[in-house]
Amino acid sequence: MALTNNSMSDDNSLFDKMVEMGMGMAMASQIPKMMNQAMPNTPGCQTPPPINQGGWQIYVGINGTQAGPFNEQELTALIQKKTVTAQTLVWKQGMSAWAPASQVPETGKLLLLYA
Repeated sequence: MALTNNSMSDDNSLFDKMVEMGMGMAMASQIPKMMNQAMPNTPGCQTPPPINQGGWQIYVGINGTQAGPFNEQELTALIQKKTVTAQTLVWKQGMSAWAPASQVPETGKLLLLYA
């Protein structure tokens, strides 16, 4: 069966449309990524942090190594074991730098109650 020029141009046209459709789908799949990159600080576009089950979370410096985060119950246990003392460095979200546990309200309160 011989192909005529007319049927070949129809085949090319179909091929061109398929290529265009494939390119369009590839570009469409990139739109969410481009939008997130364009608006990284827009509320609602970021993944929220995990739900905090136990109130606040504190990081502790133990033997020169960052440990945690610990919730109130976990930190109380560390204080009772004398792993965390008034001089132990701690950090929580919102603090600009690490500070001794006695100077942070949450840990200072626990030190008074359980040390």
